[in-house]
Amino acid sequence: MTRPSDEHRDDPVVTAIERVLKSERDGVEVLRRRADGARQMLAEARSQSGAITRRAESCATQLHAGYLQKIRVEIQNLTDAAAAQLGNGDDTRDDDDETLAQAVHRVAATLTGGP
Repeated sequence: MTRPSDEHRDDPVVTAIERVLKSERDGVEVLRRRADGARQMLAEARSQSGAITRRAESCATQLHAGYLQKIRVEIQNLTDAAAAQLGNGDDTRDDDDETLAQAVHRVAATLTGGP
């Protein structure tokens, strides 16, 4: 018994169909490889995204800690300055209130970036 491909080997229609089927198989293989590559790129991008997020969070934490320390130092400086002013024998209540108001304004300006 003869195989159908042997019978029609020289038939141009069969040859054309075989070329089309081979092209289709090749195309499917190319698509599969591209899909695998895309999945790999996506996994790498997600990994990099996580690393970037962790670095950004770390930088923000350090920035907040630095500003908190700066505020604490400024409050201590203002407290020391107010204590020094009050220690100069200035016992009037109006001067104390004025010194406190000035200290509050300086702290507010420092926190808001104002003058």
